[in-house]
Amino acid sequence: MNGITFNGKHSYNDFGLVLEEKKINPPAKTKILDTVPYMNSQYDFSTVGTNGEQVYGTRIITVKLALLCYSMEQLYIVYSQVLEWLVDVGQSQLIFDFMPDFYFLAEVQEAPSWDEFVDNGELSINFVCEPFKYSTSYMGDDLWDDINFLTDYMQDTNEFNISGSTTITMYNNGRLKAPVINCSSAMTVTFNNQTYNLVQGDNKLWGLKLRNGKNDLVFSGNGTVKILFRWEML
Repeated sequence: MNGITFNGKHSYNDFGLVLEEKKINPPAKTKILDTVPYMNSQYDFSTVGTNGEQVYGTRIITVKLALLCYSMEQLYIVYSQVLEWLVDVGQSQLIFDFMPDFYFLAEVQEAPSWDEFVDNGELSINFVCEPFKYSTSYMGDDLWDDINFLTDYMQDTNEFNISGSTTITMYNNGRLKAPVINCSSAMTVTFNNQTYNLVQGDNKLWGLKLRNGKNDLVFSGNGTVKILFRWEML
């Protein structure tokens, strides 16, 4: 039975809930607009601080779940358990069975609406989500059976040997993304004519963002490197 996984539990497998309806709304752009006197139209400053990258607000995902029980007593026991599952937690991963390769970071901020019909009921839940969906696996970790031939790349991201100057090509099939670069020793990496110093261990360089498509990174030093990132999509 199709359903959702949230807060580590599945709607049908753990609670017997039937997914009746779902609506995954897109996020709205975050706009910073201003005008000056006598000006036609307006100035758009929305991407000034992000080097041209569009910024988005939260998105709302609405789900309707049916509780089918044998008695009113059982109905309200399950109802209480479902409320604890949905409401008594902060932001958590929301995964739809029909889209197992991605998750939304979601939270139920308002109490779900509840309709009762004799010995069954219906919950309407609004999940407030971050604007993008994230891949459930790191780039390069996909098994052959899970690969999507329309969007995925076959590439190794586990470990690269660096000796002197070494170029590593990474493919990103999502939005701009800052990867975690794990180094066995201190070294440097050059990307887009900008050189960054890397320390031993994990490095998160906010100025280094992999673009959609092909990305060439030139490492200088000696040791091993791992490049870890999950791709993001609307």
